[in-house]
Amino acid sequence: MDCNFKTQAALSKTGLIRHGEEKVPKAIYSIWWDDNLGPSVGRSYPEMDSLTSEEALIIFMGHGVNREAEIGYSKLPRGLAISYMKPPNCIAILLDQEDNASAIERNLLRLVKYIDFNSDKWDTELQRAFELLHELIDETSGAGLLTNPGVKKLVEDMLEKRVSVITPKHVLRASVRYPDAYDYFGTDDDEVVRILKDLEEEDILVSRTYGRRVECRQCGESDLIVELLCPRCDSNDIHKVYTLFCPKCSNQFHAVLMDDIAEVTCLSCKQPVKVSELAILDVEPLCNHCGTASNDPRIVFRCASCGKHLRGADLLAGTGLAYYQK
Repeated sequence: MDCNFKTQAALSKTGLIRHGEEKVPKAIYSIWWDDNLGPSVGRSYPEMDSLTSEEALIIFMGHGVNREAEIGYSKLPRGLAISYMKPPNCIAILLDQEDNASAIERNLLRLVKYIDFNSDKWDTELQRAFELLHELIDETSGAGLLTNPGVKKLVEDMLEKRVSVITPKHVLRASVRYPDAYDYFGTDDDEVVRILKDLEEEDILVSRTYGRRVECRQCGESDLIVELLCPRCDSNDIHKVYTLFCPKCSNQFHAVLMDDIAEVTCLSCKQPVKVSELAILDVEPLCNHCGTASNDPRIVFRCASCGKHLRGADLLAGTGLAYYQK
């Protein structure tokens, strides 16, 4: 389906429609790991841009000591390298100074599924990968994006106000997916995210923070239990000591308010007072295990469904990005 006149005009204003080829990175490399020799320089394309052993080691270290990171960034004397690790293999791209690193990363992730990591003809395999990378860059930037029917349909639907925003849905492992975009780009969640970022790169869409929802990465539930722990011994056997104002004698007194208690006795006037009538002036947790009183207890969040201790990544990862027409 061709873009209508309104769509074409809007895209022209954004700069998405432009002529000329996108820049391609300088070179691509394959590197292998040998348990005795360390990183071994494999093949390069173009061949005159081969890596040194020191550069290969720097690239491998960009994936962590145990090669746990899938994507690595390495600053070499000749420029920035972005690499993909599939142990024991590593594919690295050497960027030109003007290359967009985030766009190259997205296209490297698209590229690796077409690479035969078990190939016995790496000279041919690497040349083919480099040429395919060039094609992917052309297809996912500039006017090349318009060859994607889903992109054209999404732009048209946003211009005609049939779609106002592509919103995220939080899923396990602190990631998000965009079901609203499945009709346009398919159900590969990683590729959907990459296309949305391509469109933002080209000033067609703009991302804004969207909501905050805490989710357990173990079971996906959002119900939390807040637990107070003693800052000294980590015991959860804590009572809260309240400083209370008695409405009958106007004096302050301290009391421990247990669950389901309806009234307490003022220590000054000895009169019973309903809990609902008390003014709370201060609260101080008291540890029944070690006797420590502290205004700064440790606060722990646990999943109400599976009991998992939620940490910073769980609590902060709920913020996603929604995509709007710019």
